[in-house]
Amino acid sequence: MTQKKNLLTTLFALALSLAFIGCSDDPQPAFEYRSQGFIKGTLTGTTNDNSYTFNEDFRFTQYTTAFSGDDIEAATYVVNDGGSYSVSIVRSDYDGSGYARISFLLDNASDKTPSNINIDFSYTIEESNKFIVFYIDSDVDNTTTIPEADFSFDAITGKVKGKFTLEGSDNSTEKSAKVTGEFDVVAKKIVQ
Repeated sequence: MTQKKNLLTTLFALALSLAFIGCSDDPQPAFEYRSQGFIKGTLTGTTNDNSYTFNEDFRFTQYTTAFSGDDIEAATYVVNDGGSYSVSIVRSDYDGSGYARISFLLDNASDKTPSNINIDFSYTIEESNKFIVFYIDSDVDNTTTIPEADFSFDAITGKVKGKFTLEGSDNSTEKSAKVTGEFDVVAKKIVQ
């Protein structure tokens, strides 16, 4: 089930990337993207067939206010009824190399220990004769961390920054892989 979800998510990201490439001569893009802040880091691992070794640096800075499911593809937070904060950060590279989504819960505005951490990461490399696709997400078989010492959130400005690690073998290659990085963005409050 997880592999099917991973494949569908990766295909969606690839289709979205191709939609942008296909509109390159159109003066009005299919939808507008913006840049602010970043999610950056390094991916290490090996493809399932051992034909490629990942040691890739990535830097995702783009986002859109378009919806994907129930989520805005940007950096946002919601103040929940009990005073907790649900934070979601999404940054992409719409030229085709991938995206990262990091979400977590804070008990209150001054909480420095994110919980319920979920990270989705997708990366694609185009070579002359093939696409090399990688996907990993937070899963019971993968380890996901945002160290408290490296984390900060300012509810007044929306500034959120920290470091993260996502590693394990429950990914598209079914081999051990690791994504390490950092994020620094301004999240906007969702008001309904």
